[in-house]
Amino acid sequence: MTSFGESSEFSLGIEEELQIVDPETGELVSRVDEFIGEVKHIESNLRKELFQSIIEIASDVCEDIDEARENVKRLRGELFDYCEDKGYELMASGTHPFANWDEQDITEGERYQEFVDKLRWTAKRELIFGQHVHIGVASKEEAIFCTNKIKKYLPHLLALSVNSPFWQGEETGLKSTRIRIFDNLPRTGLPKEFEDWKDYKKVENRLKKGGSIDDITMIWWDVRPRPDLGTIEIRISDLPTTLDESISIAAITQALTYRLSKIYKEEREDLYPKVDQEIIKENRWRALRDGLEGKFIKRENNEIKEVDVADEINNLLDQISTEISELGIKKEAKKIREMNNKRYTGAKRQLEINERTNDLSEVVKELIELTQP
Repeated sequence: MTSFGESSEFSLGIEEELQIVDPETGELVSRVDEFIGEVKHIESNLRKELFQSIIEIASDVCEDIDEARENVKRLRGELFDYCEDKGYELMASGTHPFANWDEQDITEGERYQEFVDKLRWTAKRELIFGQHVHIGVASKEEAIFCTNKIKKYLPHLLALSVNSPFWQGEETGLKSTRIRIFDNLPRTGLPKEFEDWKDYKKVENRLKKGGSIDDITMIWWDVRPRPDLGTIEIRISDLPTTLDESISIAAITQALTYRLSKIYKEEREDLYPKVDQEIIKENRWRALRDGLEGKFIKRENNEIKEVDVADEINNLLDQISTEISELGIKKEAKKIREMNNKRYTGAKRQLEINERTNDLSEVVKELIELTQP
């Protein structure tokens, strides 16, 4: 019998993959080793990643969104202060506008070397930066239910968070280039529809026995259960630049999980019937391409029709209004609705800066300013 870790229901943790940047050139710099062990009072909240130009901050387990906001604000602030003393800056974005992946230094360590050995060229191109949100749930079966049902809304979260319109100095035409780069890895994208926890464990154990993975952290789906932590982990979002955007997207993720958990406990699965995986995949593609300015497809009365992404997100906010109120995240929901109604995303911001300045280094400078808490 597989154990499921204990966590407070609907507690949340937020992880942000930040870029270490030279303020003069705007280029990424390989300096993560200077952080680990030096910023001692937040050392337990810092993580290395594949490239030495990335540092991840991981919040404490927070009971509500206000605690999470203060926690992430403190972590961003402490790192900014340390960076300035060392002559570097931090930047939050889904990709770097012009850095080259083949010029980055790989972080030393057996885990990272094994990652490159197994995944080769695809691993070396993973110069991308995401937001991961953990939400506490009560049991493994509830985790599977929420994992299955939240998939329908992953394109909505992606559309809100898109923040990577540039790749190696080029405008890609995609609002989230990050997610397309990430999709080159195995075990990414949408997970299958699991029948129950036993079905999920079959998939995990098959990958372990086949030598593909050592543990769940080597499965990189857009959403995955984390039995070791007692959470589900939503991983689809580009890293938002501003603290307010990051916290607001995390808050909506929390409210959506809370809503699904109540439905699970009330055995009202009819409120969220199974959705065609192909429709979710198509909407995921449309979200990464167009962000809030595009259209989703949906099935109504056995017919497929196109609908505005922004309208669907407003409908979602209406559906979870009770949970928004109960969790005390009205301020964050208001922020999301404002972004949505203006069709304003991080990707749109970057494109506007570049159009105004015709200089990607200016994009970096403005993003650095906006990343500060």
